[in-house]
Amino acid sequence: MASAPVLASARRILLLGLLAGYINALSFIDLGGMFAGAMTGNTIHMDATFAAGNWQHGLQVAELILVFFLTAIMAACLRLVTLPVYGFVIMAVLLIIAQGVHGAPHQVRYECLVLPALMAIQGQTLARFSGNAIQTVVITSNLLKCAAALAAWLMSYLPGNTVSRPSRSAVFLPGLSWVAFLMGAATASVALSLNSSLPFLWPLPLVAILCFDISRAERAQRLD
Repeated sequence: MASAPVLASARRILLLGLLAGYINALSFIDLGGMFAGAMTGNTIHMDATFAAGNWQHGLQVAELILVFFLTAIMAACLRLVTLPVYGFVIMAVLLIIAQGVHGAPHQVRYECLVLPALMAIQGQTLARFSGNAIQTVVITSNLLKCAAALAAWLMSYLPGNTVSRPSRSAVFLPGLSWVAFLMGAATASVALSLNSSLPFLWPLPLVAILCFDISRAERAQRLD
């Protein structure tokens, strides 16, 4: 898909950040400290668990990481042969499956298969916005990008400095991804505090809006 205007990219980053923050926060509670999308934290968790001698839980974390990685490979292949909107359709299906297994006798085992797959598909489906590589599933790199762009922007005003001034989107979009992620995690906290019986269905409207938005952009691109 062609480079989108900054406003469209901001809208998509906001929706994707809300979704990722929500699912990661919910998974942290449901899966006993494991994340659906943050493999850095999961890797540390796995190592610490193995070091403590809890091999059963360590292998469970390893399984989650493997599911994320294998799904990321399949999602990358899908992205090469089909339109991005199909990735979001699959994400909607996985949310419904996650809700279906929520509260089941082996809930953690099932969610360890579904939730990392969901986040891997999100990460591979859309990760470039207005010419900026921004990963909405995790935000550490986005904070670093925002800080680097902001530093370059400030340095560009110094007398005699040859640093080129970055675009506003290079500062704004990575920063927005963090804000959106934070808002998504806060929404998950609200869902849990309200004892919602359908927590995994709350993000479905976000995915529906993304499907509509991306489909409209794809149709416009085909007409050009």
